Amino acid sequence: MKNLVRTVGIGALVCGLFAGESGAFPRLLTKTADGDAQMELGEYHGLKHAIGCKEFENQSGWAGQWQIGENLSIMLESALFDTGRFVIVEREKLGDVLGEQDLAASGRTAAAKKVARTGLVRPARYIGSGAVTEVSEETAGGVGGISIKGIRVGGGKSKAHLAIIAKLIDTTTGEIVAKKRIVGEAGRAKVNLGLSFRGVSTEMGGFSKTPLGEAAQDCINQAAVFFAQTMEAYPFEGSVVKVSGDRVIINRGSKYGVAPGATFVMKEEGELLTDPDTGEILGREEGVELGRLKVEKVLEKMSYCEVLSGEKDPPAGTRVTGE
Repeated sequence: MKNLVRTVGIGALVCGLFAGESGAFPRLLTKTADGDAQMELGEYHGLKHAIGCKEFENQSGWAGQWQIGENLSIMLESALFDTGRFVIVEREKLGDVLGEQDLAASGRTAAAKKVARTGLVRPARYIGSGAVTEVSEETAGGVGGISIKGIRVGGGKSKAHLAIIAKLIDTTTGEIVAKKRIVGEAGRAKVNLGLSFRGVSTEMGGFSKTPLGEAAQDCINQAAVFFAQTMEAYPFEGSVVKVSGDRVIINRGSKYGVAPGATFVMKEEGELLTDPDTGEILGREEGVELGRLKVEKVLEKMSYCEVLSGEKDPPAGTRVTGE
């Protein structure tokens, strides 16, 4: 009986520690973190590349309540968005997008101008993905919990370790342009749920609160830094949309990091070269330079440019690159 009274008393004391002024348990809120601050990439004013993210393949043999591959994909989207260096293109839910477009085009929905239309899905030049190769979770007893007058309530401390192979894939050639093995540990990174372009599923919210979720965030932050630094060496590319009066409109705007005053080079599309022995795509032959452009007016997805030199009436599709 004394033990029962003692247990009830401890339970009441613990409840009192966590209760609000009203006596009820306070609402627990998931803290969010600034992913860019954690990655320490610094401020960025460069040009952005379009990238999509695909589910990570689980090669570790680990099985649990979480869809770890899908969660890593969601976390990678968020981390890449937070770097400020990429335009994120939806790929995991692309089937849903295309299904809605097909429904609108079938004639079975009410007529409307601003509905899902076919032929306008934005392509991604690169895909970020990878594979989970190692997962370990471990719980050590005797630590953690709350100690009240020498009596410990709760206890146990969980650890988690995660290893992934992060891959950056060129969607034109299908080649892996960058790859790195990354190891993440619980406690090295706060989980960031500040997704401003996509909702967080219930499962994702639960996963984020676990040591495994923390280890995953550590991996993903490192992957985002790796992708960002890799892409800084890649040239910016765009195309001429049309000529309007004496200005050339290109298909890149503020969303891609274009700013007034930026200058670009117009070039012919060089011939695509392949290895005659293996069929491997080697790249494009350097195209002939047609002229130079200077950005005058920037919109979200396109820019108006002054022709500084060369071709005054470039055809639609003319390649535009950074100087």
